[in-house]
Amino acid sequence: MNTGELVAGIVLIALSVLFYFSSRARKSQAAVIDSAPALDLTQPAQGRLYGKFQGVLVADQTIMTPYSSQPSVAWSAYLQREKRELDDDTSSTRTEWETVWSKSASTPFRLRGAGELWFDERGGLPPIDGRSTFNENIHDRDNPIIAPYVATRGLLAKLSRPSFHAVETALLPGEQAFFVGPVEAVNGYWVARRGKGKEYSVLTWKSEQDVRRNVHGSGSFQVLLSGILLVAGIIVLIMALT
Repeated sequence: MNTGELVAGIVLIALSVLFYFSSRARKSQAAVIDSAPALDLTQPAQGRLYGKFQGVLVADQTIMTPYSSQPSVAWSAYLQREKRELDDDTSSTRTEWETVWSKSASTPFRLRGAGELWFDERGGLPPIDGRSTFNENIHDRDNPIIAPYVATRGLLAKLSRPSFHAVETALLPGEQAFFVGPVEAVNGYWVARRGKGKEYSVLTWKSEQDVRRNVHGSGSFQVLLSGILLVAGIIVLIMALT
């Protein structure tokens, strides 16, 4: 019996199970999106509803994104630094990316469509999927984005070429957006909430069709991957036991 092959087979089957349950979760999300009713928020705000809502992003005050310097209603950004370390076992260089800064921010805003839907972090914002507004590798040590994180001590540090990766996503005013999730009446206004339990919720710059396509496609791919890993795991186990 080959112990290495036995362990590899068990790992493959375990991964197959993980992808299978992940695919079921994605299919559940897809079913929720498909069955969620379109919300008409022109009606008086009372109680709690669940559904989907499309409209234009509007805000009385905007906030500037940190990297692209655009007015937005919500943004998320992070900065990663490349780290290279020598692996003593293999004598090769291992590359890792260390997050040195990350932050998200939003201002009270609303989605204007069949009525108005408010978003305010004080009430618990739903997950936000913003469009990519900045995604760059930065090597210039004088760039103000990376300057506070560039090593300056020692001759080697000063001569080395820094390597950073900056990413920013945002929701911009005037753009179309799509929301699916629970909404609640608060002081006469409809306010978006984060989903509870098995409730799926997201606010995204993508269209409803894109969201449904992505969720359905991801679930189908995970089912296929789960099947491939299961077959591979069984084959490796048979080889290990023979």
